Amino acid sequence: MVRLKDKRDDVDAARKPVVTDLADQNLKKHIAAIHISNRLTLTQRKASNVLLYNAYESLLTARVHRIRVKDLAEAIGFNTHNLDPLKEALKTLARTVLEWNILDESGAQEEWGATTLLAQAVIKGGYCIYAYSPDLCEKLYRPEIYALLNLSIQRKFSSGYALALYENCLRYRRVGTTGWISLDNLKRLLGIGESDAYYQDFRKFNDKIIKPSIRQVNDTSDLFLEIEYQRDHRRITAVRFLVRDNPQMLLFAQRQAAAADLAEAAEPTVAEGHGAGQVEALREKLLSFGLSLPQARTALTAHDLAYLEDNIAVVERDLAAGKVLNLPAYLLAALREDYRPAAAKTRPSPTDAASTVDPPGESETTRQQERLHTQFLAERLQAALDRLTLVERNALEHDYVAQLGQGDGFEAQLILELYRKSGLSSKIVESHFRAFARTRLLGEVDGAEFAAYAADRTETTADEAAQPRD
Repeated sequence: MVRLKDKRDDVDAARKPVVTDLADQNLKKHIAAIHISNRLTLTQRKASNVLLYNAYESLLTARVHRIRVKDLAEAIGFNTHNLDPLKEALKTLARTVLEWNILDESGAQEEWGATTLLAQAVIKGGYCIYAYSPDLCEKLYRPEIYALLNLSIQRKFSSGYALALYENCLRYRRVGTTGWISLDNLKRLLGIGESDAYYQDFRKFNDKIIKPSIRQVNDTSDLFLEIEYQRDHRRITAVRFLVRDNPQMLLFAQRQAAAADLAEAAEPTVAEGHGAGQVEALREKLLSFGLSLPQARTALTAHDLAYLEDNIAVVERDLAAGKVLNLPAYLLAALREDYRPAAAKTRPSPTDAASTVDPPGESETTRQQERLHTQFLAERLQAALDRLTLVERNALEHDYVAQLGQGDGFEAQLILELYRKSGLSSKIVESHFRAFARTRLLGEVDGAEFAAYAADRTETTADEAAQPRD
Protein backbone atom coordinates (compact mmCIF):
# COMPACT_ATOMS: atom_id res chain seq x y z
CA MET A 1 0.00 0.00 0.00
CA VAL A 2 1.60 3.22 -1.13
CA ARG A 3 1.53 6.05 1.38
CA LEU A 4 -0.42 8.84 -0.31
CA LYS A 5 -1.81 11.73 1.69
CA ASP A 6 -4.61 13.57 -0.06
CA LYS A 7 -4.32 17.14 1.15
CA ARG A 8 -5.92 20.41 0.24
CA ASP A 9 -3.67 22.70 -1.74
CA ASP A 10 -3.40 25.31 1.00
CA VAL A 11 -2.63 22.72 3.68
CA ASP A 12 0.02 21.20 1.42
CA ALA A 13 1.57 24.58 0.75
CA ALA A 14 1.57 25.53 4.43
CA ARG A 15 3.32 22.33 5.48
CA LYS A 16 5.94 22.41 2.71
CA PRO A 17 9.16 23.67 4.28
CA VAL A 18 11.15 26.45 2.69
CA VAL A 19 14.10 25.00 0.79
CA THR A 20 17.37 26.60 1.85
CA ASP A 21 20.82 26.55 0.28
CA LEU A 22 19.35 25.57 -3.07
CA ALA A 23 22.46 26.63 -4.90
CA ASP A 24 24.49 23.98 -3.08
CA GLN A 25 22.17 21.08 -3.90
CA ASN A 26 22.30 18.39 -6.54
CA LEU A 27 19.36 17.75 -8.82
CA LYS A 28 18.72 14.34 -10.32
CA LYS A 29 17.17 15.54 -13.54
CA HIS A 30 15.35 13.48 -16.13
CA ILE A 31 17.12 13.52 -19.47
CA ALA A 32 13.75 14.21 -21.10
CA ALA A 33 13.69 17.44 -19.13
CA ILE A 34 17.28 18.18 -20.10
CA HIS A 35 16.82 17.54 -23.82
CA ILE A 36 14.35 20.40 -24.22
CA SER A 37 13.86 21.42 -27.83
CA ASN A 38 12.65 24.92 -27.11
CA ARG A 39 13.93 28.45 -26.87
CA LEU A 40 14.40 28.65 -23.11
CA THR A 41 16.43 31.63 -21.99
CA LEU A 42 19.19 31.22 -19.44
CA THR A 43 16.97 32.54 -16.64
CA GLN A 44 14.08 30.27 -17.63
CA ARG A 45 16.32 27.20 -17.78
CA LYS A 46 17.87 27.97 -14.39
CA ALA A 47 14.47 28.65 -12.85
CA SER A 48 13.03 25.38 -14.17
CA ASN A 49 15.92 23.44 -12.62
CA VAL A 50 15.50 25.08 -9.21
CA LEU A 51 11.73 24.57 -9.25
CA LEU A 52 12.19 20.89 -10.08
CA TYR A 53 14.70 20.43 -7.26
CA ASN A 54 12.37 22.09 -4.79
CA ALA A 55 9.42 19.89 -5.81
CA TYR A 56 11.20 16.61 -6.47
CA GLU A 57 10.54 14.74 -3.23
CA SER A 58 6.78 15.37 -3.36
CA LEU A 59 6.12 15.24 -7.10
CA LEU A 60 3.69 12.32 -6.76
CA THR A 61 2.13 13.26 -3.43
CA ALA A 62 1.47 16.99 -3.77
CA ARG A 63 -0.58 18.78 -6.39
CA VAL A 64 1.15 22.11 -5.90
CA HIS A 65 4.59 23.13 -4.70
CA ARG A 66 5.82 26.23 -2.92
CA ILE A 67 9.10 28.14 -2.70
CA ARG A 68 9.95 31.60 -1.45
CA VAL A 69 10.49 34.00 -4.33
CA LYS A 70 13.58 35.28 -2.55
CA ASP A 71 15.07 31.77 -2.38
CA LEU A 72 14.25 31.11 -6.02
CA ALA A 73 15.85 34.37 -7.12
CA GLU A 74 18.98 33.86 -5.05
CA ALA A 75 19.37 30.25 -6.20
CA ILE A 76 19.63 31.32 -9.82
CA GLY A 77 21.81 34.34 -9.04
CA PHE A 78 19.10 36.93 -9.57
CA ASN A 79 18.69 40.41 -8.13
CA THR A 80 15.97 40.12 -5.48
CA HIS A 81 15.17 43.84 -5.75
CA ASN A 82 13.92 43.53 -9.32
CA LEU A 83 11.73 40.47 -9.76
CA ASP A 84 10.07 41.49 -13.02
CA PRO A 85 12.41 39.37 -15.20
CA LEU A 86 11.85 36.41 -12.87
CA LYS A 87 8.08 36.83 -13.13
CA GLU A 88 8.37 36.94 -16.90
CA ALA A 89 10.42 33.75 -16.81
CA LEU A 90 7.77 32.00 -14.70
CA LYS A 91 4.97 33.15 -16.97
CA THR A 92 6.88 31.87 -19.97
CA LEU A 93 7.50 28.49 -18.33
CA ALA A 94 3.80 28.22 -17.50
CA ARG A 95 2.72 28.78 -21.10
CA THR A 96 5.63 27.18 -22.96
CA VAL A 97 4.93 23.95 -24.84
CA LEU A 98 7.99 21.73 -24.67
CA GLU A 99 9.13 19.25 -27.25
CA TRP A 100 11.67 16.77 -25.90
CA ASN A 101 13.85 13.93 -27.07
CA ILE A 102 15.39 11.19 -24.97
CA LEU A 103 18.64 10.13 -26.60
CA ASP A 104 20.36 6.80 -26.08
CA GLU A 105 24.09 6.41 -25.51
CA SER A 106 24.76 6.53 -29.27
CA GLY A 107 22.83 9.77 -29.69
CA ALA A 108 19.86 8.11 -31.41
CA GLN A 109 16.32 9.12 -30.46
CA GLU A 110 14.58 6.88 -27.90
CA GLU A 111 11.45 8.87 -27.16
CA TRP A 112 9.71 12.03 -28.31
CA GLY A 113 7.03 13.94 -26.47
CA ALA A 114 5.46 17.33 -25.85
CA THR A 115 3.88 19.02 -22.83
CA THR A 116 3.82 22.31 -20.99
CA LEU A 117 6.65 22.67 -18.52
CA LEU A 118 4.51 24.17 -15.76
CA ALA A 119 0.77 23.69 -15.43
CA GLN A 120 0.54 26.70 -13.10
CA ALA A 121 2.74 29.46 -11.71
CA VAL A 122 1.47 32.03 -9.20
CA ILE A 123 3.41 34.59 -7.17
CA LYS A 124 1.55 35.52 -4.02
CA GLY A 125 2.62 36.81 -0.63
CA GLY A 126 6.30 36.42 -1.35
CA TYR A 127 5.95 32.81 -2.51
CA CYS A 128 5.94 31.13 -5.89
CA ILE A 129 3.23 28.45 -5.99
CA TYR A 130 3.43 26.18 -9.01
CA ALA A 131 2.34 22.81 -10.38
CA TYR A 132 3.30 20.25 -13.02
CA SER A 133 0.94 18.20 -15.15
CA PRO A 134 0.33 14.68 -13.72
CA ASP A 135 1.98 12.98 -16.70
CA LEU A 136 5.06 15.14 -16.39
CA CYS A 137 5.25 14.45 -12.64
CA GLU A 138 5.27 10.72 -13.35
CA LYS A 139 8.05 11.09 -15.91
CA LEU A 140 10.17 13.35 -13.74
CA TYR A 141 9.80 11.27 -10.57
CA ARG A 142 10.27 7.83 -12.13
CA PRO A 143 12.79 8.54 -14.88
CA GLU A 144 14.47 5.85 -16.93
CA ILE A 145 17.60 7.97 -17.12
CA TYR A 146 19.11 10.45 -14.65
CA ALA A 147 21.73 13.13 -14.89
CA LEU A 148 23.28 14.91 -11.94
CA LEU A 149 23.06 18.67 -12.06
CA ASN A 150 24.70 20.76 -9.36
CA LEU A 151 22.71 23.93 -8.86
CA SER A 152 25.71 25.86 -7.56
CA ILE A 153 27.48 25.21 -10.89
CA GLN A 154 24.52 26.33 -13.00
CA ARG A 155 24.56 29.75 -11.31
CA LYS A 156 27.93 30.47 -12.94
CA PHE A 157 26.65 30.15 -16.50
CA SER A 158 25.98 33.36 -18.41
CA SER A 159 24.90 31.65 -21.66
CA GLY A 160 21.74 29.61 -22.06
CA TYR A 161 23.36 27.69 -24.92
CA ALA A 162 26.32 26.75 -22.70
CA LEU A 163 24.07 25.63 -19.85
CA ALA A 164 21.99 23.52 -22.26
CA LEU A 165 25.16 21.91 -23.62
CA TYR A 166 26.42 21.23 -20.09
CA GLU A 167 23.13 19.60 -19.09
CA ASN A 168 23.06 17.44 -22.19
CA CYS A 169 26.63 16.21 -21.67
CA LEU A 170 26.30 15.35 -17.96
CA ARG A 171 24.98 11.82 -18.42
CA TYR A 172 27.90 10.92 -20.68
CA ARG A 173 30.58 11.57 -18.06
CA ARG A 174 30.98 7.85 -17.36
CA VAL A 175 30.79 6.89 -21.04
CA GLY A 176 33.29 9.50 -22.18
CA THR A 177 31.48 10.58 -25.35
CA THR A 178 28.01 11.68 -26.37
CA GLY A 179 27.91 9.67 -29.56
CA TRP A 180 27.24 11.35 -32.89
CA ILE A 181 24.52 14.01 -32.84
CA SER A 182 23.17 15.39 -36.09
CA LEU A 183 23.36 19.14 -36.50
CA ASP A 184 19.56 19.43 -36.60
CA ASN A 185 19.26 17.51 -33.34
CA LEU A 186 21.98 19.59 -31.70
CA LYS A 187 20.26 22.83 -32.71
CA ARG A 188 16.98 21.62 -31.24
CA LEU A 189 18.67 20.55 -28.01
CA LEU A 190 20.33 23.94 -27.67
CA GLY A 191 17.09 25.78 -28.45
CA ILE A 192 17.80 27.03 -31.96
CA GLY A 193 14.70 26.95 -34.15
CA GLU A 194 14.53 25.79 -37.76
CA SER A 195 13.35 29.27 -38.73
CA ASP A 196 16.61 30.83 -37.53
CA ALA A 197 18.32 31.11 -40.91
CA TYR A 198 21.50 32.68 -39.55
CA TYR A 199 22.62 29.49 -37.81
CA GLN A 200 21.79 27.23 -40.74
CA ASP A 201 25.30 28.12 -41.90
CA PHE A 202 27.48 25.67 -39.94
CA ARG A 203 30.43 28.05 -39.71
CA LYS A 204 28.28 30.65 -37.99
CA PHE A 205 26.66 27.99 -35.78
CA ASN A 206 30.09 26.66 -34.82
CA ASP A 207 31.75 30.03 -34.25
CA LYS A 208 28.86 31.78 -32.48
CA ILE A 209 27.25 28.95 -30.51
CA ILE A 210 29.21 25.70 -30.26
CA LYS A 211 32.74 26.95 -29.59
CA PRO A 212 31.75 29.68 -27.07
CA SER A 213 29.51 27.18 -25.26
CA ILE A 214 32.34 24.65 -25.00
CA ARG A 215 34.66 27.34 -23.65
CA GLN A 216 32.15 28.37 -21.00
CA VAL A 217 31.51 24.77 -19.92
CA ASN A 218 35.25 24.17 -19.62
CA ASP A 219 35.86 27.44 -17.76
CA THR A 220 32.84 27.25 -15.48
CA SER A 221 31.89 23.67 -14.67
CA ASP A 222 33.13 20.29 -13.50
CA LEU A 223 33.10 18.93 -17.08
CA PHE A 224 35.73 19.33 -19.78
CA LEU A 225 34.48 19.00 -23.35
CA GLU A 226 36.20 18.48 -26.68
CA ILE A 227 34.40 18.32 -30.01
CA GLU A 228 34.84 15.99 -32.98
CA TYR A 229 33.25 16.43 -36.40
CA GLN A 230 31.72 13.87 -38.76
CA ARG A 231 32.01 14.75 -42.43
CA ASP A 232 30.28 13.67 -45.61
CA HIS A 233 33.00 14.59 -48.06
CA ARG A 234 33.74 18.18 -46.98
CA ARG A 235 30.38 18.92 -45.34
CA ILE A 236 29.95 18.60 -41.55
CA THR A 237 26.93 16.37 -40.85
CA ALA A 238 27.24 15.57 -37.14
CA VAL A 239 29.30 16.27 -34.04
CA ARG A 240 30.11 14.45 -30.85
CA PHE A 241 31.52 15.70 -27.58
CA LEU A 242 34.26 13.96 -25.63
CA VAL A 243 33.36 14.31 -21.96
CA ARG A 244 35.73 14.00 -19.03
CA ASP A 245 36.13 15.38 -15.52
CA ASN A 246 37.46 18.89 -15.39
CA PRO A 247 40.61 19.37 -13.28
CA GLN A 248 38.66 22.29 -11.82
CA MET A 249 36.42 19.74 -10.13
CA LEU A 250 39.10 19.25 -7.48
CA LEU A 251 38.98 22.95 -6.70
CA PHE A 252 35.18 22.83 -6.66
CA ALA A 253 35.26 19.87 -4.26
CA GLN A 254 37.72 21.71 -2.05
CA ARG A 255 35.40 24.72 -1.92
CA GLN A 256 32.50 22.45 -1.02
CA ALA A 257 34.59 20.81 1.71
CA ALA A 258 35.59 24.22 3.05
CA ALA A 259 31.93 25.22 3.19
CA ALA A 260 31.15 22.00 5.06
CA ASP A 261 33.93 22.76 7.55
CA LEU A 262 32.46 26.20 8.16
CA ALA A 263 29.07 24.61 8.70
CA GLU A 264 30.55 22.37 11.39
CA ALA A 265 30.65 25.44 13.61
CA ALA A 266 26.87 25.67 13.25
CA GLU A 267 26.22 22.14 14.53
CA PRO A 268 22.90 21.81 16.37
CA THR A 269 23.27 22.19 20.09
CA VAL A 270 22.34 19.31 22.34
CA ALA A 271 18.86 19.88 23.73
CA GLU A 272 18.36 19.71 27.47
CA GLY A 273 17.74 16.14 28.57
CA HIS A 274 19.49 14.66 25.53
CA GLY A 275 23.06 13.45 25.57
CA ALA A 276 25.58 14.14 22.86
CA GLY A 277 25.73 10.41 22.25
CA GLN A 278 22.03 10.29 21.35
CA VAL A 279 22.42 13.17 18.91
CA GLU A 280 25.45 11.55 17.30
CA ALA A 281 23.65 8.19 17.01
CA LEU A 282 20.73 9.89 15.28
CA ARG A 283 23.08 11.77 12.97
CA GLU A 284 24.78 8.52 11.98
CA LYS A 285 21.42 6.88 11.33
CA LEU A 286 20.26 9.77 9.15
CA LEU A 287 23.49 9.56 7.17
CA SER A 288 23.20 5.78 6.82
CA PHE A 289 19.71 6.30 5.38
CA GLY A 290 21.29 8.37 2.60
CA LEU A 291 20.83 11.95 3.79
CA SER A 292 23.64 14.37 3.08
CA LEU A 293 25.45 16.00 5.99
CA PRO A 294 23.62 19.33 5.48
CA GLN A 295 20.27 17.49 5.34
CA ALA A 296 21.08 15.62 8.56
CA ARG A 297 22.07 18.86 10.28
CA THR A 298 18.86 20.52 9.15
CA ALA A 299 16.77 17.62 10.48
CA LEU A 300 18.53 17.68 13.86
CA THR A 301 18.08 21.43 14.12
CA ALA A 302 14.46 21.57 12.97
CA HIS A 303 12.99 18.66 14.93
CA ASP A 304 12.91 17.28 18.43
CA LEU A 305 14.90 14.06 18.83
CA ALA A 306 11.78 12.09 19.77
CA TYR A 307 10.10 13.31 16.58
CA LEU A 308 13.07 12.08 14.56
CA GLU A 309 13.23 8.72 16.33
CA ASP A 310 9.51 8.05 15.87
CA ASN A 311 9.55 8.90 12.17
CA ILE A 312 12.70 6.87 11.57
CA ALA A 313 10.96 3.93 13.24
CA VAL A 314 8.06 4.27 10.79
CA VAL A 315 10.47 4.37 7.85
CA GLU A 316 12.26 1.27 9.15
CA ARG A 317 8.91 -0.51 9.42
CA ASP A 318 8.00 0.39 5.84
CA LEU A 319 11.50 -0.58 4.70
CA ALA A 320 11.05 -4.04 6.21
CA ALA A 321 7.80 -4.40 4.25
CA GLY A 322 9.55 -3.66 0.97
CA LYS A 323 7.61 -0.44 0.46
CA VAL A 324 10.60 1.89 0.17
CA LEU A 325 12.33 2.18 -3.19
CA ASN A 326 14.08 5.53 -2.65
CA LEU A 327 15.14 5.56 1.01
CA PRO A 328 16.53 9.11 1.33
CA ALA A 329 13.51 10.68 -0.39
CA TYR A 330 11.12 8.56 1.70
CA LEU A 331 12.82 9.57 4.95
CA LEU A 332 12.77 13.26 4.01
CA ALA A 333 9.07 12.99 3.17
CA ALA A 334 8.43 11.30 6.54
CA LEU A 335 10.21 14.08 8.42
CA ARG A 336 8.36 16.73 6.43
CA GLU A 337 4.87 15.18 6.51
CA ASP A 338 5.16 13.43 9.92
CA TYR A 339 4.42 9.74 9.36
CA ARG A 340 4.17 8.97 13.09
CA PRO A 341 1.11 7.15 14.46
CA ALA A 342 -1.45 9.41 16.11
CA ALA A 343 -0.40 8.40 19.63
CA ALA A 344 3.16 9.54 19.04
CA LYS A 345 1.93 12.90 17.79
CA THR A 346 1.16 13.92 21.36
CA ARG A 347 4.88 14.76 21.39
CA PRO A 348 5.03 17.26 18.53
CA SER A 349 8.21 18.79 17.21
CA PRO A 350 8.34 22.23 18.85
CA THR A 351 9.47 23.88 15.62
CA ASP A 352 6.95 22.14 13.39
CA ALA A 353 3.61 22.22 15.14
CA ALA A 354 1.74 22.29 11.84
CA SER A 355 3.04 18.84 11.04
CA THR A 356 0.86 17.36 13.79
CA VAL A 357 -2.32 18.20 11.88
CA ASP A 358 -3.82 15.01 10.51
CA PRO A 359 -4.80 14.96 6.85
CA PRO A 360 -8.52 15.51 6.28
CA GLY A 361 -10.56 12.34 6.31
CA GLU A 362 -7.82 10.13 7.72
CA SER A 363 -9.34 8.34 10.72
CA GLU A 364 -7.51 6.40 13.43
CA THR A 365 -9.08 3.20 12.04
CA THR A 366 -7.59 3.93 8.62
CA ARG A 367 -4.17 4.57 10.12
CA GLN A 368 -4.39 1.39 12.18
CA GLN A 369 -5.31 -0.61 9.08
CA GLU A 370 -2.35 0.88 7.23
CA ARG A 371 0.03 -0.04 10.05
CA LEU A 372 -1.36 -3.57 10.13
CA HIS A 373 -1.02 -3.87 6.35
CA THR A 374 2.61 -2.78 6.51
CA GLN A 375 3.31 -5.21 9.35
CA PHE A 376 1.57 -7.96 7.38
CA LEU A 377 3.73 -7.28 4.32
CA ALA A 378 6.90 -7.17 6.40
CA GLU A 379 6.15 -10.52 8.04
CA ARG A 380 5.18 -12.14 4.73
CA LEU A 381 8.29 -10.84 3.01
CA GLN A 382 10.59 -11.95 5.81
CA ALA A 383 8.94 -15.37 5.87
CA ALA A 384 9.38 -15.70 2.11
CA LEU A 385 13.05 -14.76 2.39
CA ASP A 386 13.57 -17.18 5.28
CA ARG A 387 12.09 -20.04 3.24
CA LEU A 388 14.68 -19.61 0.50
CA THR A 389 17.57 -22.02 0.42
CA LEU A 390 21.06 -20.58 0.27
CA VAL A 391 21.17 -21.30 -3.47
CA GLU A 392 17.81 -19.60 -4.02
CA ARG A 393 18.82 -16.59 -1.93
CA ASN A 394 22.05 -16.21 -3.87
CA ALA A 395 20.12 -16.49 -7.15
CA LEU A 396 17.69 -13.77 -6.03
CA GLU A 397 20.54 -11.47 -5.07
CA HIS A 398 22.29 -12.26 -8.37
CA ASP A 399 19.15 -11.28 -10.31
CA TYR A 400 18.90 -8.07 -8.30
CA VAL A 401 22.48 -7.09 -9.08
CA ALA A 402 21.97 -7.99 -12.75
CA GLN A 403 18.94 -5.68 -12.89
CA LEU A 404 20.98 -2.86 -11.37
CA GLY A 405 23.74 -3.47 -13.89
CA GLN A 406 21.31 -3.23 -16.80
CA GLY A 407 20.06 0.19 -15.71
CA ASP A 408 21.98 3.13 -17.14
CA GLY A 409 20.42 5.63 -14.77
CA PHE A 410 22.41 7.53 -12.17
CA GLU A 411 20.32 6.06 -9.35
CA ALA A 412 20.87 2.45 -10.45
CA GLN A 413 24.60 3.01 -10.83
CA LEU A 414 24.81 4.69 -7.43
CA ILE A 415 23.04 1.79 -5.72
CA LEU A 416 25.21 -0.71 -7.59
CA GLU A 417 28.34 1.06 -6.36
CA LEU A 418 26.98 1.04 -2.80
CA TYR A 419 26.23 -2.68 -3.15
CA ARG A 420 29.76 -3.42 -4.35
CA LYS A 421 31.15 -1.47 -1.43
CA SER A 422 28.92 -2.62 1.42
CA GLY A 423 26.56 -5.30 0.10
CA LEU A 424 23.13 -5.41 1.71
CA SER A 425 24.47 -3.85 4.89
CA SER A 426 23.86 -0.44 3.31
CA LYS A 427 20.40 0.75 4.34
CA ILE A 428 19.84 2.30 0.91
CA VAL A 429 20.69 -0.98 -0.82
CA GLU A 430 18.66 -3.00 1.69
CA SER A 431 15.51 -0.94 1.10
CA HIS A 432 15.94 -1.18 -2.68
CA PHE A 433 16.59 -4.95 -2.50
CA ARG A 434 13.57 -5.61 -0.28
CA ALA A 435 11.34 -3.72 -2.74
CA PHE A 436 12.77 -5.92 -5.51
CA ALA A 437 12.28 -9.08 -3.41
CA ARG A 438 8.72 -8.11 -2.54
CA THR A 439 7.85 -7.81 -6.24
CA ARG A 440 9.60 -11.09 -7.05
CA LEU A 441 8.40 -13.21 -4.11
CA LEU A 442 5.02 -11.94 -2.92
CA GLY A 443 2.98 -10.91 -5.93
CA GLU A 444 -0.51 -9.61 -5.25
CA VAL A 445 -1.69 -9.38 -1.65
CA ASP A 446 -4.48 -11.82 -0.80
CA GLY A 447 -7.30 -9.69 0.61
CA ALA A 448 -8.83 -12.55 2.58
CA GLU A 449 -5.46 -13.47 4.08
CA PHE A 450 -4.86 -9.90 5.21
CA ALA A 451 -8.40 -9.62 6.63
CA ALA A 452 -7.81 -12.73 8.74
CA TYR A 453 -4.42 -11.39 9.85
CA ALA A 454 -5.91 -8.01 10.81
CA ALA A 455 -8.78 -9.62 12.71
CA ASP A 456 -6.37 -11.85 14.63
CA ARG A 457 -4.08 -8.94 15.52
CA THR A 458 -7.02 -6.75 16.56
CA GLU A 459 -8.40 -9.52 18.77
CA THR A 460 -4.97 -10.11 20.33
CA THR A 461 -4.59 -6.41 21.07
CA ALA A 462 -8.04 -6.27 22.66
CA ASP A 463 -7.28 -9.32 24.84
CA GLU A 464 -4.02 -7.77 26.01
CA ALA A 465 -5.79 -4.53 26.85
CA ALA A 466 -8.40 -6.41 28.88
CA GLN A 467 -5.81 -8.22 31.01
CA PRO A 468 -5.72 -6.93 34.62
CA ARG A 469 -2.54 -5.06 35.47
CA ASP A 470 -0.57 -5.52 38.65
